[in-house]
Parts: sequence; C-alpha cells; structure tokens
Amino acid sequence: MATVARSFGPEREAEPAKEARVVGSELVDTYTVYIIQVTDGNHEWTVKHRYSDFHDLHEKLVAQKKIDKNLLPPKKIIGKNSRSLVEKREKDLEVYLQTLLATFPGVAPRVLAHFLHFQFYVSSSQVSSFAYKPTTTQAQGSKPV
Repeated sequence: MATVARSFGPEREAEPAKEARVVGSELVDTYTVYIIQVTDGNHEWTVKHRYSDFHDLHEKLVAQKKIDKNLLPPKKIIGKNSRSLVEKREKDLEVYLQTLLATFPGVAPRVLAHFLHFQFYVSSSQVSSFAYKPTTTQAQGSKPV
C-alpha cells in the first residue's frame, strides 16, 4: 500500500532567530560597558550597556513578568573591573540575554525590546512581533507602562 503525502497549505517559514551575544567590553571612566551584538533575521546591530542597566532591566522583568530573581549574575563591588571578573560576567550576561530571548520567543516585554534597541533597527511590523502589546484593560488614550 502506497503512502500519499498531503499538503494542507503553504508551509510556514520559521520566524527569524533573535539573538543577543556579548562580544566584548570596554572600560569607561570607572565602569565597564558590555558590547552586545543583536541579530534579528537579516538585521544586526550593536548596543552597549553597563551592568547597572542589566540590573534595572532585571528588576523590571522580575516585577512585571515574574522571572527568576537569581537569573541575573550577582553584582560585585570589589574588583568589579578586574579582567577575570569582566570576562566571566560577559559570559554570564550573554547566557542571561539568551535565556530571556528563549523565555519570550515571540512577544517579549517592551522593556527587553527597548534594552536591545529593536525599535531602532527593525521595521514596525517586526517590532510588533517582538515588542510589548497593550492589554485590553488599558484605558483608551493612556500610554502603556
């Protein structure tokens, strides 16, 4: 008996992968800035954030989306700019960002989309597939939080 393959319409293309990699760091005055290479399909750009920016992002995500408080690598005061700490933190922050992107594969919180600057580098239709969507309970004419 022969098996017949049936097609039920055009196959849906996989959504382009969103990726964020920490590709380096630089010392600016007394703090370290982490260099993040962001990719969304064919678009690629670089953003820079210091650890305190990651911490602010994390606090907002913990409050808004109830992500694990322990997901972000801990803050270190002593030796915060030592090369070994910075290299370890680069790796840990990359894992952090990749975990967030995996946690929110389609529609991610607006705060994460803005942190990675998606609104500046992809078309509005692509941003809407990744950025914050207002809820139906939002008052008409009010700005989303």
